[in-house]
Amino acid sequence: MNDSMFESEGTMNATTLIRFARPEAARPTYEPEPRLRRSTAKTFTRSTPTRIEKRRQRTRTFAEDPFRARFGQRLPMGMRQEARGMEWKNFIRTYAPGTIRVEAMRSERKSLGKHEFSIAMTGLRADGQGTRVTITAMGASSAMTEILADHGYRVEMLEFHQFSIFEATVTFIYTVHKSKRVWAVGFGADRDLSIANALCNAASRLHF
Repeated sequence: MNDSMFESEGTMNATTLIRFARPEAARPTYEPEPRLRRSTAKTFTRSTPTRIEKRRQRTRTFAEDPFRARFGQRLPMGMRQEARGMEWKNFIRTYAPGTIRVEAMRSERKSLGKHEFSIAMTGLRADGQGTRVTITAMGASSAMTEILADHGYRVEMLEFHQFSIFEATVTFIYTVHKSKRVWAVGFGADRDLSIANALCNAASRLHF
């Protein structure tokens, strides 16, 4: 499967699973990245809502499509039916849990259409440290699919939708592992980072 399918905005529906072949090049390398250790500290604040805020909470109704209400773009149909009436924060908690996350990503073009990716990630290591990954692949989707599979988080895509929003990109994917199927969303400054985060969020939903 050629990653050029991800280079233009739009929608792709598939009736068969999308599988990315492993690159024939050298195996990816994984190194600990202590600077990316994820903090588990949380700060809770409690405030007393005003009378006006209480009234707003009682009367507020959420849009049928939370993404359209925020960005003006409609969610893919299956996801829209699932997320109908969700508050935005609940939408993000559900479809972008961030258990596995790409913190930084850069690529260098190689021969034969391949790219060498250097990716800083959190959530792959049990000790909470970050991971620096170097991998050669045809594109960001195949690179991330292999990285996740190497750590036991297999993800296969059934649907792919990608849009530009302001100066960023959002990717929606419908994914499967065994009998479990989930939607996930990923945001990024560019298309590669967006699809990488979408795959990470799909893995988080499928395996955690």
